[in-house]
Amino acid sequence: MRTIWLWFLLSSLLYSGLLAADTAFTRITQGQYLYSEKPTSQLPDGDWKDTTLPFAGSYSQIHGTFWFRFNLDSLPDTQRDSLFVSNHVFDISIFLNGHTVAGTQRLDGRESTGWNHPFYTRLPAAYWRDSGNQLIIRIRSGEPNAVLSPLIIGDQTVLQSHYQQSVFQKIRIAEWSMVTCLVMGSLTLFIWLLRRSDRLYLYFSLLCFSWSVVMFYMAVPFAPINHGTWLRFVFYCVDLSGFFLFMFLYRLMQLDRPRLKIIAIAALILSGILLFIMPMRLHTLVITFVHGMHLALVIYLLVIGTHLAIRKRSKELLLLIPGFLVISLLVLHDIYAFQAAAQQPGRLPEGTFMQYGFAVLLILIFAHLVRTFVRALNHSETLNSQLETRVAEISASLEKSYAENHALALYNHAQQERQKVYRDLHDDVGAKLLSILHSRAEHEKSSLAREALSSLRETVNQSKRDIIPLNELIADAITESENRLSHAGIQFHYNGLGEIPDTPADPTKAYHLSRILRELTSNIIKHAGIGTAHLDCRIHHANDNGILILTIRDEGPGLSEEMQQRGMGLANIRHRAQEIGATVAWESSNNAGCLCRLEVPLYAMTLVA
Repeated sequence: MRTIWLWFLLSSLLYSGLLAADTAFTRITQGQYLYSEKPTSQLPDGDWKDTTLPFAGSYSQIHGTFWFRFNLDSLPDTQRDSLFVSNHVFDISIFLNGHTVAGTQRLDGRESTGWNHPFYTRLPAAYWRDSGNQLIIRIRSGEPNAVLSPLIIGDQTVLQSHYQQSVFQKIRIAEWSMVTCLVMGSLTLFIWLLRRSDRLYLYFSLLCFSWSVVMFYMAVPFAPINHGTWLRFVFYCVDLSGFFLFMFLYRLMQLDRPRLKIIAIAALILSGILLFIMPMRLHTLVITFVHGMHLALVIYLLVIGTHLAIRKRSKELLLLIPGFLVISLLVLHDIYAFQAAAQQPGRLPEGTFMQYGFAVLLILIFAHLVRTFVRALNHSETLNSQLETRVAEISASLEKSYAENHALALYNHAQQERQKVYRDLHDDVGAKLLSILHSRAEHEKSSLAREALSSLRETVNQSKRDIIPLNELIADAITESENRLSHAGIQFHYNGLGEIPDTPADPTKAYHLSRILRELTSNIIKHAGIGTAHLDCRIHHANDNGILILTIRDEGPGLSEEMQQRGMGLANIRHRAQEIGATVAWESSNNAGCLCRLEVPLYAMTLVA
């Protein structure tokens, strides 16, 4: 309903000037004219020809000057105050009885374009005569042709009011439309630059900018460049506006019909070519053809849009469609006006309204875009708030999980340290205590107890290990094993000690290797009990890497399968072997003793600087 009232108000403004009628003025349509082939400021000699206003020169008369002569003796004295001219193309100069009254000629030499700019001037009383009053009008011709509308001479108050009303309807509305289009175009272009994935704002921005050029042409009373080129460019901007309106609707409705786009693009390209290469007298045909094609495409989209709006129950589309329909009707009216003007060669169309209604339509579209943008912004803020809440919840959950994982890591680390201390106590102190149990002499038990206490201290403070060569490490371990086995009554033989290099051994890995040998000795004492133990040391070279191979065997009853899987000492040996990158394996049979083979890479034992 608001849209209907808006269009009604606009129509009332447009027609209010046309409905004004008063007996205080006289409309002059009959006169004579003379054409000079060259521009001249002096009235030339020649044969005057009768003419009827509105007058339009031919397309061939674009370089000279038109002179018009009107006899004003029949005018009443009360109607000799002012002159009003609705349209004139191009510069106009007024002379009354040989006196210069007024004109529009610019000092900068630019062409005045008065087809949309009314002309008003006072007719000084001092210039009037008792008889023989003659009004001379000079019109400079140009491309496409010279134009002069009927003259209205009458009371100053009436004509001045009519002039101001005409200026408001023709110029002020065009100025407001131009500024509004520039503002809307700039804002939507800025939005598109921030969100380039949505071309809807880009199409509307280009639509506003192209239409602002049309409004500039209507608002400014001069041509910034050659008028013929300027007029062609303005006509092309009208076609650009129709094209971008089509693309806007196409995007708004989210259609996927490439042929429609191809037709619209082809019409736009064809329009540009024809407007700039064809003579001006054929422009009406080009304008009618291109405008009609764009209008047909827009109406087609409106039919589709109406169907979509009804099917999807889209209130926004339903609110925009009446505006598009009104614009379509105005375009049809203006096409008819162009065709009617074409019936008289060179005549300009009168009573065109699309330029005003189109600006109102752009405002309605802009309001729709702003509303859509605000709604999207509100939705984005809601989603952002929900996201922040979700992130806060996840952060709290992660912090809690991190704290739990940290506590679990501390617990696991403590457990690993306990297991390490337990293994060290088992391998060191346990071995000493086992030797004490198997020792026969009291002084030996006392010595072994002191060694057990020393091992306990070493286990507690492992950081004080010294760096010793690998051959000394093996030699010390062999000496310890020999003493312990001797105390247990088991003979011990070894060989190959001389092959072991004297490279510095990593203290941590040396510690693990010595504990492996100590645990193997403890197992011989505990499980073999009698006989002889043998240790064979040798270096095997493979792929330029030396491997220390230690083979220990005894003459005991051997290891059962269950003992190999569950024994704590064997598990410790496997763990320590893994720590130094070694491999360990056992071979055993009933009553045939047990053999353990330990392979240690020399590079793994070497201390790295």
